[in-house]
Amino acid sequence: MSFKELYGQEGLRHTLTGKLIAGRVSHAVLLCGPPGSGKKSWGLALARALLCSRREGAAPCGECASCRQFQTGGPPALFHLRPQGRRLGIDQLRRIRGKFYLEGDNRVCLIEEAEKMTAEACASLLKILEEPPRGLYFILLTARPQQLPATILSRCQRFTLQPLSGAAIAGLLMEKEGLAPERAQLLSRLSKGLPGLALKLAGSEIFEEQREKAAGVISRMAKKNQPARELLSQAEELAAREDLPFLLELLYLTCRDGLLFLLCRNEALLVNPMEAGRWTGTVSPAGLEEAMLLIQRTAQQVNTTNVNRRLAIEAMLLQLQRRFL
Repeated sequence: MSFKELYGQEGLRHTLTGKLIAGRVSHAVLLCGPPGSGKKSWGLALARALLCSRREGAAPCGECASCRQFQTGGPPALFHLRPQGRRLGIDQLRRIRGKFYLEGDNRVCLIEEAEKMTAEACASLLKILEEPPRGLYFILLTARPQQLPATILSRCQRFTLQPLSGAAIAGLLMEKEGLAPERAQLLSRLSKGLPGLALKLAGSEIFEEQREKAAGVISRMAKKNQPARELLSQAEELAAREDLPFLLELLYLTCRDGLLFLLCRNEALLVNPMEAGRWTGTVSPAGLEEAMLLIQRTAQQVNTTNVNRRLAIEAMLLQLQRRFL
């Protein structure tokens, strides 16, 4: 993995390239961004450049021992730490700390989910950052920089990965996964600009089933006399699914498509133009706006609280049906 193989983030690419050429990469780099934003890919690309023994400018040579070892699991001078369970403990750091002080070529320690380091691990890392050995670089990856101690943040060169445009995500999916433009467009909208999430969705074997499930929920909402017992049975089924948060996102996107169609009467705005008939005469734009807010509130409850999922989905479905004519 090298910078030229990565999509987007032109500002980050320009800055890191300039610092590599000038030899001014900080001994501690912090890459921030939500899960799926590409932090790990950019961190590994930076590590590869720093460890290349025959690098010219910012591009690794691709031929030295270190570059070749990146293709088969990583060179010995790359120390890769990940949380074990919920935390990243001091024992993990202690096991490799002695190697940080070896003389010779560059060494890189890549720390995933750095915000999960224990207080003891943070204190140990801080001591190293205060007097870093020559040739040692830390690359910290985090989705929650605010959870890292200020003392560590102050010693890091910080970069934040930005969401990619829909066009960039769609281009990535068509080039890397060979997807048709319509499917790439749909996944780019669901990915929220996160290339990792887009690629995960593209490789998912159950995505179509999830999409059909969300469409089925909306179709049943259009039935004015759907018995309450059917709604409650449906709520029980949905609440038990592990992919409930993603299904709620699909529900929200489906309603958003319908709202755009009702306001603009343009079938091109729909991911599937055949779905235009679903919206005609079944719900008003105001009803869809209320439905979107309701789904959004429910998703927030499911994602951030210990709400009873079944009760939350029951309430959502009962209220959604009232938003349809």
